[in-house]
Order: sequence, then structure tokens, then C-alpha cells
Amino acid sequence: MNRLSKLAIFLVIAMGAFFSSCSTEEPHIVCGREWNPALQLVADTTSEFELINPMIVQFRYGTGFDFPTIKIAFYEGTAANKGKEIWKYETKVNEKVSVYTLQGHSKRGGLMTAAEMTRHHAPGQIVIEATTGDRLLAVKEITLIKNKQ
Repeated sequence: MNRLSKLAIFLVIAMGAFFSSCSTEEPHIVCGREWNPALQLVADTTSEFELINPMIVQFRYGTGFDFPTIKIAFYEGTAANKGKEIWKYETKVNEKVSVYTLQGHSKRGGLMTAAEMTRHHAPGQIVIEATTGDRLLAVKEITLIKNKQ
């Protein structure tokens, strides 16, 4: 292999590494049971929660928010067959952040349970939507199940 061929292979590898590092993640909603305060991220992602499990909802955009407000809404049902709205939360955001987290403290201490966070106290399907204006940003379906104890 001559020197020019080695240089060409090196440049192709370097360009591939450069372009793969420039990609941004797709907007998505992550739900989990554990919060990592050092990274400010949900540490354990899942789509099934017992009603008494702690629950944190996080919307990840990938780049700084390029919109002024975000609305996170909870609905009964599935994404394909969305039922009535259970509750929603709308807040102002800015371009300096790319992650928005919903978490709360339970009346019994610790993080809010899945039943408290979703405000749905029976097993079933829940849809979480993140929107801005008329634009749908991300959707997440979760399942609430009876406590296994």
C-alpha cells in the first residue's frame, strides 16, 4: 500500500468520525425510575411502571430549544387511539437548554409515583406528548400496571 492510499483511507475514516459526531439526536421523551443529579438525566428508562414506582419524565431535544414554549400533556390510551386528556403542563423555554424534566415530590416523600405523575390511579395505557404551538415534537407510550407486591 503506497503512501497516497494510506492517506486516502485515513481521510475517509477522519471524515466519517467528524460527520458522526455532528449528528443530533431526534427529539424524544424518556421516562424512568431513577434520576442522576450529576448528569441531570433520567438514569433508568422504561415503558412499564407499577403504580407505586417512582416516575420522572424528560423531554430531550438534541439541540437548544428553537421554540418559546413547550407543552407536555398526558392522555389515556395509545398514540394511535388517544383518549381524553388527563392533564398538561406548559412552560416557557429558551435556546440555552435542550432537555426539560418533569419530576415532583410525593406526599409520602421521595419522587412522585407513576400514579401521582400521570394522575391516573388505575392500570392502563398512557400517552405523553410534547408539543409547541401546533407542532408535535415527541410522543411516548407507557403502561401502568398493578403493584406486584
